[in-house]
Amino acid sequence: MKIYDTKDIRNVALLGHPGSGKTILAECMLFEAGEITRRGSIEEKNTQSDYTNIEQERGNSIFSTLMHASWKDSKINILDTPGFDDFMGEVASALKVADTGLMLLNARSGVEVGTELIWDFSEQMHTPMLFVVNQLDHDKADYDTTLEQAKERFGAGKVIPFQYPLNQGEGFNSIIDALRMVMYVFPPEGGKPEKQPIPESEKERAQQMHNAIVEAAAENDEELMEKFFEDGSLTEEELTAGLRMAIAHRELFPLFCASGARNMGSGRIMGFINDVCPSPTDMPPAKLEGDGELKVDPNDSTTVFIFKTVSEPRVGNVSYFKV
Repeated sequence: MKIYDTKDIRNVALLGHPGSGKTILAECMLFEAGEITRRGSIEEKNTQSDYTNIEQERGNSIFSTLMHASWKDSKINILDTPGFDDFMGEVASALKVADTGLMLLNARSGVEVGTELIWDFSEQMHTPMLFVVNQLDHDKADYDTTLEQAKERFGAGKVIPFQYPLNQGEGFNSIIDALRMVMYVFPPEGGKPEKQPIPESEKERAQQMHNAIVEAAAENDEELMEKFFEDGSLTEEELTAGLRMAIAHRELFPLFCASGARNMGSGRIMGFINDVCPSPTDMPPAKLEGDGELKVDPNDSTTVFIFKTVSEPRVGNVSYFKV
């Protein structure tokens, strides 16, 4: 088994209102990473995370489930969480150990009650957040309205779109990526997209988004801001460092596009988690009860935090912990 340095670990929680597609996106992430050879479905009751009898009977997540995937040089720990408010304790425990949250927004419904409830938990725990507008293949998908709702509720200056769909709805197959300034065109079965130039008609919109991303990366670092104003741009390394810092301190909430049902967009999200999202060592120190704080440091003494204990048939009590 490969041993990962702390800087190469990403702890991610999938969050969202019931029906936003968390469990299916988890299937896509595992499939794209090569951890599974076939994507499961809710209907076939064979997803990796909803494996208990009661979850399969109900057709929704009840417990948080821990999975993992290797992506490039990183290990990405994925926590799939339930959406119903009856099970918010599972969400809260996942947020205690996640270094990034992926908040899924249903492109048909936008920001929903469950979205806001989970957001309040994430604010209390200072969890960095990415947004994913999912189900863009639905005939009633409305990316623009969903984006505006997210900006209005979670911060117009902080929710920054990194992508937008070229053709949402039943024919959805293309995503314009304003960070990389490229268009991804997916085959009908989804999976690995073809990179294409951004159409001439979309270049102005994409460039405006790109400029907003670069400015957001520079805002929290005086040196980067000075360089941005002097040169009008940042190197890839400077951009990555600026984005990581802004995300870790909840000054930036990037927004991505996906269709979990068609497996479109999940690979790019995994790549962004690997390249940009904070590792445990990038996170601000955790506040302890009373006085004091705890900073993740591989060279310091070992601290173990048990965030979940379950009783498994024929096994007994199993505790999950973060070191």
